[in-house]
Amino acid sequence: MSKLFRFLLLTAFAAVFLSCDSDTKLIYPPDDVVNRITDFYFFNDGKSFIYLSSNMNRKYDFGEMVLMEIDEEGDFVFKNSLLIPSIAGKMAVSSDEKDIFVTTRDKHGVIKAKIAGKSGSYRLQYEEGTKGDYPDILKTKKEPYALVLNEDESKLLVTHILNGELSVVDVADWKVIKTSKLKYGVTEILYDKNSGYFLASHRSSGNISLIEAKETLEDFVVAVKELPIDLPTKGFDVRSLKQSGDGELFYAVFQNSYNENTYDYSYDEDTAPQIVTFKIEDKTLKIVKTLTVRGNLGEMAVLPYSSEVADNGDEEDDDGEAADDRDAAADEDETSDDSDVAEDEEESADDSDAVEEEEESKTTQRIGDLIFVSAPNDEKVFVIDSARNSIRDTISYRDDKKDCKPYQLYAKSTGNTTGYLFVSCFQNDRAYLYSIDLMSEEVIKKIGVLE
Repeated sequence: MSKLFRFLLLTAFAAVFLSCDSDTKLIYPPDDVVNRITDFYFFNDGKSFIYLSSNMNRKYDFGEMVLMEIDEEGDFVFKNSLLIPSIAGKMAVSSDEKDIFVTTRDKHGVIKAKIAGKSGSYRLQYEEGTKGDYPDILKTKKEPYALVLNEDESKLLVTHILNGELSVVDVADWKVIKTSKLKYGVTEILYDKNSGYFLASHRSSGNISLIEAKETLEDFVVAVKELPIDLPTKGFDVRSLKQSGDGELFYAVFQNSYNENTYDYSYDEDTAPQIVTFKIEDKTLKIVKTLTVRGNLGEMAVLPYSSEVADNGDEEDDDGEAADDRDAAADEDETSDDSDVAEDEEESADDSDAVEEEEESKTTQRIGDLIFVSAPNDEKVFVIDSARNSIRDTISYRDDKKDCKPYQLYAKSTGNTTGYLFVSCFQNDRAYLYSIDLMSEEVIKKIGVLE
């Protein structure tokens, strides 16, 4: 074969290759796509929210952050969206609601974007100078997933679900300044303002990582201590970790035995999916109480509440029944014999003060949490009252016309007894938004569906 012939042949192959490559077009998701939602954020204005489409199924070439608003009629209104690298993990939003950070699992890094405008006119936008379909990726270790800002929000702590590393990012300089080793498969990380520690949960062991991360004059120091959880039954695989509303306790959700190859959950008489309530004292984990539930468990969300209840601990007050009892008691007092009222008329002023003091002594402030835990295979969400340590209610999807295997959850408090709950049907590309009102007859009310 002559050199000329080989040259012409190679040139033809190159032309064909380049032609095919130029014809390959990227698949962009629609502006408000719902595709494997992994995270939510609800703004403090009570009507704007962001959801994160991860593109875990690789249906498109990108993931997406979508900004929505609830209008006066209660309908979802699309505001705008940003493309992000596929596959997205989780996101974190700064306390001033100006910056948003998202992990990208397959691109092995983190991106940041801006939240511009104000309530009613929020916009998601890339950093100035960004070129291409999404901002430049800050490279980290493999498969970054859960992330959290430190107290002054100068550092972003990023965990890695593959090998369990912890990356510390300097937000101002936008660079990784430290990498430390944690246990394999970090599922969640949170910051405890009371102790100054970070806590991380794992799907590979019944441990909680206690992380001290602070800046010194010479360096940024990270120290890790593994805290074993002494469960009443055998188990591992902590899928979710949250802090109580008063900051004193923590909740962990255990799935128990999970086969990542078959996606099956196996149980025996010595294992039980459960919610564990614990506290940290002197760098030691102490279990306060446990609650065993049925079925496989996914993620968890916590909605704090506080309300006046009867001093005798009447648990019916949350349902409004105790309040009805007080009204009935008041009605009974009003039916007292008129002659008795007339005889006591002169002392009514003093007696009214005494009655008010007595009524005040009969009530107290109860503080607790509603703990929402997803059970994908059972197609339900458990609603647990931390004060009672019992299942208060369930949200079931078995009667819905469309399938829903709930997994990712997010809760936002809007008052002492009110808030919002997002439920992501991850595999079904659907998400539900509920309003929560403990003082209402209908405590959990569906607002709308994203699909």
